[in-house]
Amino acid sequence: MKTVTRHYISLMLTVVMCIGMIFGINVTAYADNVDYVKNGKYIYNWGNREEVATFLSQNAIAFYEDSNTSYAELAALSGSSIESSVSSSELYKELQNLMKSNQNYQTSYDATKNLFQYTDCQNSGKNSKKISSFYSGKEVGPAWVSGGNEWNREHTWPNSKGNMAGNGENDIMMLRPTASSENGSRGNTAYGKSNGYYNPNNESGGKHDLRGDVARIMLYVYVRWNCTKASNNDGNWYSIFGTKGVIESPDVMLEWIEEDPVDTWELGRNDSVESITGTRNVFVDYPELAFVLFGEQVPSNYTTPSGNAKNGTTPAPTPTPDNSNQNNTQNNNQNNTQNNTQNNTQNNSQNNTQNNTQTNSSTVSNACGHAKAYKVAAEEPRCESEGYTEGRYCPDCKRYISGHKAVDATGHSYAGECDAFCDVCNATREIDAEHTLDDDGNCTVCGEVDIQNPDANEEIVENTEDEIQDADSNEQASEKGGFAWWIIVVVAVVIVGAGAVVIVIYRDKIWPKEI
Repeated sequence: MKTVTRHYISLMLTVVMCIGMIFGINVTAYADNVDYVKNGKYIYNWGNREEVATFLSQNAIAFYEDSNTSYAELAALSGSSIESSVSSSELYKELQNLMKSNQNYQTSYDATKNLFQYTDCQNSGKNSKKISSFYSGKEVGPAWVSGGNEWNREHTWPNSKGNMAGNGENDIMMLRPTASSENGSRGNTAYGKSNGYYNPNNESGGKHDLRGDVARIMLYVYVRWNCTKASNNDGNWYSIFGTKGVIESPDVMLEWIEEDPVDTWELGRNDSVESITGTRNVFVDYPELAFVLFGEQVPSNYTTPSGNAKNGTTPAPTPTPDNSNQNNTQNNNQNNTQNNTQNNTQNNSQNNTQNNTQTNSSTVSNACGHAKAYKVAAEEPRCESEGYTEGRYCPDCKRYISGHKAVDATGHSYAGECDAFCDVCNATREIDAEHTLDDDGNCTVCGEVDIQNPDANEEIVENTEDEIQDADSNEQASEKGGFAWWIIVVVAVVIVGAGAVVIVIYRDKIWPKEI
């Protein structure tokens, strides 16, 4: 009897494993449908450290769509291989405008103490409500201990080397929580891999690779807050690269970005920060743009959330032609001709006049004629978000040349004064308006029953909200499931039934009776 039981249990375990395999394949296939866990508008970081991000989250995609910006448009803009020219390049200016214009809230230094529980947890806090210390991964908090005795707020871009005065130095995108001992060890030493620099992997003993994370944060501050120089508290300003700066060199920065790809924890943090401030770190969503910005080729087969570099190299854009040599040649020819017939004083005077005329003529001839302008469809306003009228956008000017005027949000629409749900977005509201009651205490407008009994009414509202949440959960499960639940159940029953039939038919051969 024990032998039969063991064989039957083995059969059941096999069935369970088959069903588990079905579930496993299903979950992987739909990994990019992130289930956001929220507290009000704040999103908990849904990612995990060292889990490479191979997709863009739905919030990341929506951010660029709402900004009428695509990767192709950004990658087509020119950066510069000359360090001093990067900040004046087209791509630098466009990225700065994108991140700056979308920021609708700037965090204070004090507020970050209570916001890290969202931005720096893991797996939406499902495994632990603790904060993951940036450098080591040690779990701290989430409550703030007076004086920062347990954990500190680390300026990854040191305060002493920044020119971010005010909101920049309190930006939660750059501020990270760290165990107190790690903050002391870090100091304000520039990041790098050579002697005299700080390797961000030291604190975790190699358990976590923070090199790419650090490089992408440095790039964010460099562009978003226009930090193109670093202070050294001696009254002078230096390059952000080198021992007196914040990171060793552009080559090291790009090397780290390539060798330490974006993980889901970094992407999840970008979603969380956006829910607080309204903006994102573009170099987390599109690390490819770091190479374009510095005039380098995007590495072939480089793993990124967007997958833009997966199948080959994305060419860096062609730099804007430099006409200075041509102008110099023209000026020299004119100067030589005039020098033959005029004295030096007249020559200088005429050169100045001609140069000014040429400059003005060049300015006029290069003025944008909006030849590439295209129509952008109108966006309907929503209950809680504004819309826009139809407009025309010029990619050369990087602006709308007509239309695209904001239209106020419509506000929620309720069928009756006591209706609990918006007709458009199904948002709920408290039923606090006056109801029209019949003799039985039922509302003749919204259909709520027993309005005169507050406890019963509250229970009805709670049950209704629970039903909506259950419906949403079922809908999400259905979207992610791939296979319907009933198919899985039927398959399992068929397999178990078939096994039972085999056991009944061949039981004497499989398990001979004891003599």
